Amino acid sequence: MKDTVRQLRDDLFHIQNILKDCSFLTLSGEEKETILANSQNLLEKLDLLKQSSLMVGLLGGTGVGKSSLMNALAGSVISSTSHRRPHTDSVLIYRHSESPLPSSLPISGVSWQEFTHEADSIQQILLCDLPDFDSLMGEHREHVIHFLEYLDVLVWVTSPEKYGDGRFYEFLRFVPRAKQNFYFVLNKTDILFEGKPYDVGSKELEKLIARLQEYLGESGLADPPVYTLSASEALNSGNLAHWNQFPAFRQQIFQQRDIKEVQSIKAANLDSELNKLLSSFDEELASLEVLHKTIEKTVVQLESERSEWTEVVQESMALLIERELRPALISKMEDTSLLVGPGCAIGEWCKLVKNRGKIEEPVFEPPTEKISAAFKRQSDRLKNRLAGQFLRSGIPSSFINRLEDILDEKSDVEDMDEKLKNVFQISLTSSKISSHLPFRGLQYATYSLLFFLLFFALAGEGARQNLLDHPGGGSILNFLVTAFYALFSPAGLAALGSYALINLFFGYRFYARYKKLLEKRTDKLLDSLKKELAAFWEEEIVGRAINKLTKLDEEVEADVSAISKLKERQTI
Repeated sequence: MKDTVRQLRDDLFHIQNILKDCSFLTLSGEEKETILANSQNLLEKLDLLKQSSLMVGLLGGTGVGKSSLMNALAGSVISSTSHRRPHTDSVLIYRHSESPLPSSLPISGVSWQEFTHEADSIQQILLCDLPDFDSLMGEHREHVIHFLEYLDVLVWVTSPEKYGDGRFYEFLRFVPRAKQNFYFVLNKTDILFEGKPYDVGSKELEKLIARLQEYLGESGLADPPVYTLSASEALNSGNLAHWNQFPAFRQQIFQQRDIKEVQSIKAANLDSELNKLLSSFDEELASLEVLHKTIEKTVVQLESERSEWTEVVQESMALLIERELRPALISKMEDTSLLVGPGCAIGEWCKLVKNRGKIEEPVFEPPTEKISAAFKRQSDRLKNRLAGQFLRSGIPSSFINRLEDILDEKSDVEDMDEKLKNVFQISLTSSKISSHLPFRGLQYATYSLLFFLLFFALAGEGARQNLLDHPGGGSILNFLVTAFYALFSPAGLAALGSYALINLFFGYRFYARYKKLLEKRTDKLLDSLKKELAAFWEEEIVGRAINKLTKLDEEVEADVSAISKLKERQTI
């Protein structure tokens, strides 16, 4: 039989741990405190039950081995020759140091002496060594018989030498049998086998038990339990003889202890009170099971809708990015060093005009707050949808606030802002326009050709023909000097004006080409940012929501398991 007090204690501790560790859907804080207080009250009642030990009395004649039997029950020496009775009618009580004497023990009529021990195996058993019945006379006998009424179990101990003593059976008839559990022990049975073959000893033992049963029947006890044993062998030897029934006897005594414990628990109504506490979790368990199924279904649904949510976010981000980022990114990535000559001058002038005359370039600040706010709006839509699903499943509204706290932790918002900044930082670092050497080379070639054509026209037909007919240093010098002097003539000034206009034309064309390159690079960067932000949404918002719901489901599953195991306890 199980240790019922320990089982009840474990159940009550389990209830308290559940109340402290679980997050409840239906139980209010006040209800939790009430259940906690009731469980603590039951624990205190159990502590009082622990003090109620099984009282076992050992009664027999002189020299039948009661002390040896008590030592064998304890598994160690708790009774020795130093424990002597102060009077012939005194009762010797052996108790564990942590088990107090029962308050109902008589304090008058019978003298008694107590001895404490540390044998944990019999902590809840009080062993009472009663006076030898063959020494009790008159009033002393009446007092001892009165003491027997306080015993739960009375063990009558005899031996092969004493079992036929008429005084044993005469004393038996004086004892009120209706109030006692009687067990009879034939101790020192080993003397029947000393120096004899086993079969001879066994036959003698069978005859002796038959006669003992006959005498007991004549005393009004039909088929009483009789155990044949050797207490000294049980205490000192690990190998017991086949006829030694000490293990069965000891098990019977401990079973009586369990029976008394169960009866005490039921008498105190503790088991029904515990069941009442357990019934407080019925509604909670049902709600948790519904919540578990709802979370599982929601996680599966979110997994299947990841791509749809990502597309929605991409569409909502596209307009914001185009409106907020394109102008800022173009300004951020402008690099007039790609332009040469008039094109560079046009670029610098346009930048100055755009910056309203300010020489310092405006500082680029990624609009992470606006994007974070847009994400927050989409996240709220997601949370509202989840909340609706949970409410439609019958989950208490009090859980919705908890769900929102789980999905919208302050640290998550701070992490999102920081991660968005990192996304922009990485993208902008890799967004610089390359040197575009062919584009710069084409500008140099164009402007050089225009300059050569200007001088070629200014030098005149004679200088050109001389250079062609007589190539050399002198011809080249003559060509340049002639062109230089011609530059200040009316025709030269007109040519210079035309040259300037042509340079401006090509400068504007190269600047226009530069703007297209800038737009192309900006488009590429914006597309990259849109993809990065979509991936960020899928991972940080939807993915994190799925992870948190999965973790919540594990906690709910653990709560369901804890409460279910408690509900499955076997009542006494």
